[in-house]
Amino acid sequence: MILFTSVTKKTYSKSMISLIGIALFCTIFTFVYEKFSYGESSLYMRFMFLAPLVGALLYLLAQLGMTWMTNRLSTQLFNVTIATIVSGCLCKGIIEVSGRTTTLDQPYWIAAGVLFVLSLLVGLLLAPKPQATV
Repeated sequence: MILFTSVTKKTYSKSMISLIGIALFCTIFTFVYEKFSYGESSLYMRFMFLAPLVGALLYLLAQLGMTWMTNRLSTQLFNVTIATIVSGCLCKGIIEVSGRTTTLDQPYWIAAGVLFVLSLLVGLLLAPKPQATV
């Protein structure tokens, strides 16, 4: 018996729309946060919206069958990667806006890299094999 969880194009569309919404929220959040930060700004916070947009672009490519996201686990790992990058940008941005420096954001980048590599490996190694037609 072969068990397989299919990741359909409908799932990709919903994820793509969600990530575009998250990118829009990140943009609005950054605008409001910097409005009340007495003129201070952070590049990490300003470019925080790029991670969800790149994710949405990859989901668009996944709809066309051009990415490694072929199963549910690789897709979920990719979603966690995007969330980790956005969280790291937010953490670093808030600290920079407050006028301090820290290395507390480094685990975010390491975790995001590991999760992305795991997503790639799971997507490429556990990809469903094409069925032979008779």
